[in-house]
Amino acid sequence: MKRRWHIGFLACALVASALWLPASLTARAASSGSDGSGSSGPAAVAASADANATSADASTPGTGVAPNPVRGSANGPGSETSSNEETQAPNAPAQERVVRVLVIGSSVARGWKDPKGGGYLHRTFTALSSLTPITYDVIDKAEPGKGVLSIRDTYVKWLDTYQPQIVCIAWGGLDDLYQHTPFRVYDEQVHWQIEEALDHHAMVMLVTTPVSKASFTTYRVAQQALMESEIQVADSFHNPNVYVFNLFDQMKAYLWAHHESIQPLMHDSWHPNAKGHALAAELLVKDILAKFPATAPVFKAEPASSSRHPEGGSATSSGRPEGELTS
Repeated sequence: MKRRWHIGFLACALVASALWLPASLTARAASSGSDGSGSSGPAAVAASADANATSADASTPGTGVAPNPVRGSANGPGSETSSNEETQAPNAPAQERVVRVLVIGSSVARGWKDPKGGGYLHRTFTALSSLTPITYDVIDKAEPGKGVLSIRDTYVKWLDTYQPQIVCIAWGGLDDLYQHTPFRVYDEQVHWQIEEALDHHAMVMLVTTPVSKASFTTYRVAQQALMESEIQVADSFHNPNVYVFNLFDQMKAYLWAHHESIQPLMHDSWHPNAKGHALAAELLVKDILAKFPATAPVFKAEPASSSRHPEGGSATSSGRPEGELTS
C-alpha cells in the first residue's frame, strides 16, 4: 500500500515538471524579444543580407565599368549622394557631345541616287556618330542643280539661325561647269563661304566631290582643275580651323590601285549609285578619323586671316557670271 502511494506521488511530480518547463522557456523568449537583446532569427539574417548587398554595390567602381545610378531610397539616407559619386567616377564613359554640321553643296552632296543610304555625307556622319563619342547633327542645305552662287542670299542667315560648329562645303563642280561659272567667281564664292563660317566661329570641312563618269569624260580636265583650285583657296587661309578632305583624288587613286572601273559605281554620268556613295563614305570616314581628334575638333580663336577679301565676293553679288570656266 505504501509502495503504491510513493509511485503515485512520483508520477504526479513528473507531470507537474513537464508542464512547468515549456511555460518557463516561453516566458523567457518573450522577455528577450521585448527588450531587444536577441540577435538571432529571420530578422537578423535579413539585415545581414542587406548589409552584404550594400557592400557588393559599393565595390562596383573597381570593376572598370561605371555603375548604374541607384534609384529611389533602397540604400537608405544619403543614397543620392552615393549615386552621384558613382556616376562621376573617373572611369565613367565620356559624356556624349553633339556637334552641329551645316552642309552646303548640290545633288551628290544631297545624296541623290542613294535613297536608302542617304548619300556619302549622310553615311559619313552616321558612321562617325557610331565610331566616336560625338553625335553629328546634320543640317543638310545641299540642293540638286545649284552652284556656288545659289546661296548668296541665304548662307549667312543659315549660319545665324543654326549656329553650326562645322560647315561642310561639298560642291560637286559639275553644275557650275555646266552653267559656265567663271573659275575666278567660283573661287571667290568658296573663299567667302569659308570666311563667313570662320567669322561665325565654325570650323570648315572642304570636301571635294566623289568622282563620276563625267570626271573621266566630258569634264575630265575642267573638274580636276576646279577641285585643285578650291583646295588652294582653302589652304590660303592658313587657318587650323579649315580642314581639307580631297575625296576626289582619293577615289581616283582607289580605283586605279584596285584596277576598278567607275561604271559599276555610277547611276548615271553625274551621280554615283549606292555602291559609289558607300565607297566615297568609306574613304572620307578614314580621312576624317586620321585628321580629327577622337572627341572632334574645337574652334581655335585666331587673328583675322590676311587672305580675307574685303569685298566678300561682291564682284558676283549680282548673281551673273562674268565669263566661262576654262580648263
